Amino acid sequence: MSRSILIVDANPGFAGMLQQALSSVGFQCILAHTGREAFQLASGGLVDLAIVDFHLPDGPAEELVRALQGVHPGILLLGIPPDNDPDNPVIPMLGMQGAITKPFYLPDLVPQIAALLGAEVPSLAEVFPEEPETLEETVIKPPPPKKSTRSVPWLENAGKASAWLERLSAENSALACLITHGAELHAGAGSLSREKLSLLARRVSQMWAETPGGAIAQYVRLPPENEEMFLYSISLALNYDLTLLFDRKTSLSVARRRAKVFEKALDVPPVGGTVRRITGELAAIRHKTGEILSGKRRTGDLPPFKPTDSSSGPSDRHGS
Repeated sequence: MSRSILIVDANPGFAGMLQQALSSVGFQCILAHTGREAFQLASGGLVDLAIVDFHLPDGPAEELVRALQGVHPGILLLGIPPDNDPDNPVIPMLGMQGAITKPFYLPDLVPQIAALLGAEVPSLAEVFPEEPETLEETVIKPPPPKKSTRSVPWLENAGKASAWLERLSAENSALACLITHGAELHAGAGSLSREKLSLLARRVSQMWAETPGGAIAQYVRLPPENEEMFLYSISLALNYDLTLLFDRKTSLSVARRRAKVFEKALDVPPVGGTVRRITGELAAIRHKTGEILSGKRRTGDLPPFKPTDSSSGPSDRHGS
């Protein structure tokens, strides 16, 4: 028997992500972004379980919870508490069955909800089985805006793009990252081989063919190790997309913030300032040792590259 779930959250991206994951394993999901909308939907049909975020734009969530219990006395309720504390006393005080805190790991949350409803559902891995010689995926895509039309001329230089990725991936704890141009791997950095990055580039191209813009978040497995990772991809600039790979426990909000750091860093071209800085460091070194700075330098003469922080810190305008 299908179970009906009402998701009440003012954040369309988060609500849409949760809806897609729960719908993919057979639940009927309806969305509401305000308390008034949630009450109207619940009054019009059966709701077995409601997930209620306490940050609602049109009134206290406590009033909505009591109203839902009045409409459906047997309704199960999960709350996203205002202080993100799973032990917040408001949860048992309202007779709710539990709390969801952010960030959370989606493949763990779905079985938790299924158990609460007494329903047997396939795992997310079974819903999205591994394809031969390709990736296993769990799609959790929020509603997309249009793709970026930003022009970044220096990004067209694969060498500059690769150096830029190397620096930012090290600074932002990404396992690997790549820039794709259509289905082609334009630049890559991190712990994955060139072959795996190329495989990802082709698959990311397929994802974007189905998503006109915004962001894509998926859990993926790469053969042959099949280690699960969290993938987050954004439209970086005109015809260029950025994909970051993280540890599987990384939350959506953290991945989004890391991607924003990359996006913001586009305003600082990676080569010009770096060359001038290294030249100055080299001149200082040679001055100390009595050497003369010649007009032509050998690559082996350059000191180790020390990245500078080109951003003042990430900001997450969407939340999660």
